[in-house]
Amino acid sequence: MGIIMPLQMVPEHSAITEYQGPQTCLACHEAQALGMHGSVHYQWTGPTPNVPNIAGNAGKGDLGFNTYCGTVVTSRRVACWSCHVGNGRIPKPEVTFEQLNNIDCLMCHHEQYARKAMPPSPRGDFNTDFVVNFPDYARLSQYWLHTDCTVLDGCGGGTDLDNDGSVTLSDISELAAQWLAEGLFETFTMTDYQGLPHTWTLPAEDAEGNFQYVPNEAAMALDILQVAQTVHKPTRGTCLRCHAYAAGTDCGKRGDLGSDTVNPPVDVDVHMSVDGQNFTCQQCHTFQNHRVLGRGLDLRANDHPELLTCTSGGCHTTNPHDSNRLNLHTARVACQSCHIPRFAKQMTTELARDWNHPFWAQGLFGGQGGYKPEEIRAMNVTPSYRWYDGTSNVYALGLALTVQNATGQYEMGTPNGSVNSPGAKIMPMKEHISNSARHDATGQLIPHSTSTYFFTGEFSRAVQEGMDQTSLTGSWTMVDVHTFQTINHGVEPTANALACGQCHASLLGGPTRLDLQGTLGYQLKGTIQQVCIQCHNFKSPRGFSTEHDKHVDDKNFDCSWCHNFTRPERGLILP
Repeated sequence: MGIIMPLQMVPEHSAITEYQGPQTCLACHEAQALGMHGSVHYQWTGPTPNVPNIAGNAGKGDLGFNTYCGTVVTSRRVACWSCHVGNGRIPKPEVTFEQLNNIDCLMCHHEQYARKAMPPSPRGDFNTDFVVNFPDYARLSQYWLHTDCTVLDGCGGGTDLDNDGSVTLSDISELAAQWLAEGLFETFTMTDYQGLPHTWTLPAEDAEGNFQYVPNEAAMALDILQVAQTVHKPTRGTCLRCHAYAAGTDCGKRGDLGSDTVNPPVDVDVHMSVDGQNFTCQQCHTFQNHRVLGRGLDLRANDHPELLTCTSGGCHTTNPHDSNRLNLHTARVACQSCHIPRFAKQMTTELARDWNHPFWAQGLFGGQGGYKPEEIRAMNVTPSYRWYDGTSNVYALGLALTVQNATGQYEMGTPNGSVNSPGAKIMPMKEHISNSARHDATGQLIPHSTSTYFFTGEFSRAVQEGMDQTSLTGSWTMVDVHTFQTINHGVEPTANALACGQCHASLLGGPTRLDLQGTLGYQLKGTIQQVCIQCHNFKSPRGFSTEHDKHVDDKNFDCSWCHNFTRPERGLILP
């Protein structure tokens, strides 16, 4: 993926002689596990203080639905949870040993760790080879034949399957039932939209949808014991193993994060380049008790309600420039707008997807293949620009989808704020469009089964599966959906910042990329003549720069003399 940090033995971990999954970490790090257990990273849901249209908790694991993958709640979890820091079991809010033992610490704390999905091993699988067979029977028989073998005496070795405190014939019967049960791996065949059969072998999930992850030593340069002994703080590599591949492809979702971000050139990202400031992610996204600061506008949950900005961490001041004219911009223009002139700089990002056009992707399901929707991708994309006050309206399952934009697309993630909003700033955005099934009777989106689509390439079948699982009936309509996403990564050197004319058409440095007078609300409150004769006889305008300098810099007039907004924080003269 990029740079692999040099590994060092952690002295306290030299005593680890066997890695038995997360419980090995839990033996010494229960406090850290407790903090992680309540986090959005683990629960995949949480409070939504910055999403005013959602009351209570919401997140990817329960009410999430986006323009990329839809939702995870109606799909096989093994198909959608590969990046979750859990070890395969469904997160639950109650703190139990089982839940804490489901936190896979190595996902964040070792760059070379790799894992693979396996079925939830039945209790009769004593030697953890993921099958109940003769070796397990031999072990149970050994304890059964031991005279007066009881668990209270320390005998049994975990073979008391019926939990009656002793190893008896009843346990032999329970093991036999597990031995004769269906295999732990499920092989099945499904017919695709073309009438062609395809067969997969996947780990079976239990009735609740649980499976488990185990180390995949074949994909690691180290054995799992060495990994456990050489853990480290999170790096760009460990964070990007998940965040670079959101929506299922490298750089696909965010546009400003990809595997290349592990070690970008300095002219691509001055913060993360080793030739720049070489930041780790947590230098900006600070953690407290394993809860992280920061949220993209298209997400729902927050670990911390505070906003992450360029000034909140103390790195930059509100007057970072030598030019007073530039410093006047910082109250209303986010640093990112001028200093991230483009995104998807080294690889393409997804701008649209169409579920009506499937294509076969051989890499799905460990190389067994599957169908993905058509993707439209691009590189070196110019952002869109919108006002953003740190809050947003984001779609959640069960809500009626009603807001449409000017092109008729239904909005699923929109920034709040306008030219009049206190604290709002102009931010660079990625826009993504897709299509989805809208339930005609209720207006809500139907949580189509993504895994059914992977198997068949047939969206209508995926929709029906989603309806069956959520007890929805009746007709539905395919609609176009749209979301905004903030662009925050990829700050370039100062010399690459936007020139004045790229925002203000009357100044040098174009072409312009911002619709100041239309989308962003900087239009005059009347015709030029109507504005001028408020104070004096009409005079031919001398251009934006000259008129603005004359009225604001010289006469100290507030914006509201000419526009429909005011800037009281600047202490100007009001009409």
